[in-house]
Amino acid sequence: MSSSLRLRYDVLVAREQVQTGLEEVKRLHQSGMASVQVCARISSVIDQVLVKLFESTLAKAPADQTEKLRSRLALVAIGGYGRRQQAPCSDVDLMILYSGALDENVKNFTSRLTQDLYDAGLKPGHSLRNTSDAVRLARTDTVICTSLIESRLIIGSAKLFEDFRKAFCQMVERRSTAFCREFIAARKQERHKFGETVFLLEPNIKRSPGGLRDIHLLRWLWFAKSGESDPNRLLQKGVISNFDHRRLMSSQSFLLQVRNEMHFGGENGSDVLNRGEQKRIAEALHFRARSGMLPVEQFMREYFRHTSHVSFLATRMSDLVCPPPVVSRMLQPVLSQSLSAEFRLSPWEISATQLGTTKLGKNLEDAVRLVDLARLYDKRISQETWYHVYRSAPSYSMELSDASISRFLDMLATPLLLGEALRRMHELGVLEKIIPDYTHARCLLQFNRYHKYTVDEHCIRSVVEATRLGDRDDVVGDTYRKLGRKWLLHLALLIHDLGKGRDGDHSVLGAEIARQVGARLGLDQADIDLLASLIQKHLWMPHAALRHDTTDPAYVRQFAEKFDSVEELQMLYVLSCADIAAVGPGVLNDWKAGVLSDLFKRTKALLSPVPDNEQLPRRVAAKQRVWKLLTDEERNDLWFEQYFRALPETFVTKVNASEVVETLRSLQHLKDGAGTASGRYYEKSKTVEFSAGVSRGVGRGIFSAMAGVLSSRGMRILAAETAVLNGDILLLRYCAIDTESQGTPAQERLDQISREMVASIDSDQPPKFRRIWGKEPDADTAKLSDMAMEVRLNTEISADNLIIEVFAFDRIGLLYELARTIHELGLNIRFAKISTHLDQVVDVFYVCERDGSKPDGHERLHGIYERMMEVTSKAAA
Repeated sequence: MSSSLRLRYDVLVAREQVQTGLEEVKRLHQSGMASVQVCARISSVIDQVLVKLFESTLAKAPADQTEKLRSRLALVAIGGYGRRQQAPCSDVDLMILYSGALDENVKNFTSRLTQDLYDAGLKPGHSLRNTSDAVRLARTDTVICTSLIESRLIIGSAKLFEDFRKAFCQMVERRSTAFCREFIAARKQERHKFGETVFLLEPNIKRSPGGLRDIHLLRWLWFAKSGESDPNRLLQKGVISNFDHRRLMSSQSFLLQVRNEMHFGGENGSDVLNRGEQKRIAEALHFRARSGMLPVEQFMREYFRHTSHVSFLATRMSDLVCPPPVVSRMLQPVLSQSLSAEFRLSPWEISATQLGTTKLGKNLEDAVRLVDLARLYDKRISQETWYHVYRSAPSYSMELSDASISRFLDMLATPLLLGEALRRMHELGVLEKIIPDYTHARCLLQFNRYHKYTVDEHCIRSVVEATRLGDRDDVVGDTYRKLGRKWLLHLALLIHDLGKGRDGDHSVLGAEIARQVGARLGLDQADIDLLASLIQKHLWMPHAALRHDTTDPAYVRQFAEKFDSVEELQMLYVLSCADIAAVGPGVLNDWKAGVLSDLFKRTKALLSPVPDNEQLPRRVAAKQRVWKLLTDEERNDLWFEQYFRALPETFVTKVNASEVVETLRSLQHLKDGAGTASGRYYEKSKTVEFSAGVSRGVGRGIFSAMAGVLSSRGMRILAAETAVLNGDILLLRYCAIDTESQGTPAQERLDQISREMVASIDSDQPPKFRRIWGKEPDADTAKLSDMAMEVRLNTEISADNLIIEVFAFDRIGLLYELARTIHELGLNIRFAKISTHLDQVVDVFYVCERDGSKPDGHERLHGIYERMMEVTSKAAA
């Protein structure tokens, strides 16, 4: 047999060895083998293959070069493979180390070996370097340096490897402090890219905060400072404590187990723990449903618990290995000052004295005081003091002293750095001693697409967002600034979602928790009642503003009757805005803030002893502005009087006078059966409003046709409204966000879309929806949603209309299909609001019969329900 065929046979044997080896390791993983052992087994499988291919490649070399190459080469495992934590689908990181000249023999050997590795089914990430090059590159490249920290010899010259290792270790030792700073800076940049918080709901298990990369960072920092990266040996040397070692090993074992399952069970070895993987892995790891919590929520709580531990250790170690400059340390005793017998303040941080350390080991009151002082002076807490509180907090008594309560309530009353202080208290384990239900909320996943963060993180972020509202120059900013008892609002936000993760309505359960918290903090009964009311009602205003016709005076009156005072309304308004803003970046857009503000102002006018003057003459004032812009002939034309009177209040009072005039003029010149449309961008709300008028437009499916055009052109519709003017002209308005334009959309684009809207009238061509913006969920993703597909019919809220509420998994074209179905049912859409939260949608339609009457009767309503459910269910099919 020729040598080329023999080599090919060796590669085929190696490929079979890789496949059977990984299959066996997968079986061991599924049978419950410890994750660290699974990774070590994978590394051993690869080691064996590399040794065989190394030998077979040497055998391919010229006879006089075989032994020379053996003495000149070393095959070195680096990175995750080097530390024997190889993941099933990860690249195999190798360095081929050589001595002497880089001649053709070395180049040919490297080329053949790497090709054989590819052919054997491995994914080598390799480099060819001599010792000098490797050390030189590591000195200036953080990625290379960190990968070489975890290096081990697989096969080849032991002396060559030992020489390299000695030179590398000496170089790192000389630059240890500089390397630590570089490692930390690189990791900080990576965290910024993959998320600033541990509590992201779709984290990258390797690169997000608290993930495996933070464990790697710990190893790199330990190596730079002590020459050793293995936690077990560091424990033996006394470098790390039993407490930290136990937590780190537990977290590493869990994260490696999850990553192994992601690679073995997933399709492409991704490190992103998306919702589909979360559900699959929760089942694979045998998590079971229990009271109020899904298996996936329990799994992710465990995930966040471990990543929180890892992140804490990585942050602590990062601070310890990078002390202030020598000059700063020398000046610290001179520049620092005593705040009390317990605490000292330096230009950089606040720390505990010996007496303070003793008290912090036992007293919750001193821990609260420490955090508050750090907030007031805007200083970090020293690592020694921080770690002492972190270790001591679990043993603090649950009994609250008057001083602790007073300090905590004073903190809540002041917006200054409040969110950061509350997060510090939570990270230290202090907050749950004041509000015990934070123990339940810690790391609690909200398994939906609406929320981006865990329950505890969301609640704290909502307080942060409330304090930021004070910087806004609008109604909500003004309302927040004028609130007299901000502490109560901040407390309500801090606990508003603590009812989640239990059986029952989280708003009702949250109200009960609020009563317990209020009693625990010694609040008077009136304050406890208001706190509980805010929690129980915290979804009311968003649901009302985003799902209903808040220009309907009867509906606003019903809404206003639910409030006991203007103060309660003001607090709920600010709470609603902060709650929405804390869901995720950009969720509280200008349109949502606007509709919430409009409902707030209308409701406040009904609750105030003296209605706001601006509420009374709105339509009268609007008519005066419009009439000034009309010509004398138009002012004397009865048509303008009649059709202005017929315009809906939302149009007359919200659209500026010049646009009202333009609309009236365009409607006056409509030919029989024809239509007109126009679009305008509003900078303040970052929305586009399209207005259309159609002569004899009722019953022609125009609402759905035009909605289809807008959706097909990348307009995400937020709200829509129709009105029939004097029984003749159908007026339609759509408020939308242009997802295909950066900044202000070109007017030419809006004009073209307007022409297409007119062209859609009576067209038998359905719109063509393009998959060009955003992330339309596919059918498989839709099945992951636990939100029920639902249609609700409400006959009570509106005297004149049936209200159809659709709760569905969003997909492109859904609004068009729903509106088209309503048309086919013989109904007219008078008003619509569309709320989309990432992949979940709530569409609300106010409808009437063709003759303007309200649909009723069991058979009629049941038929409407069945048809709408048929369309809605397609989203999950």
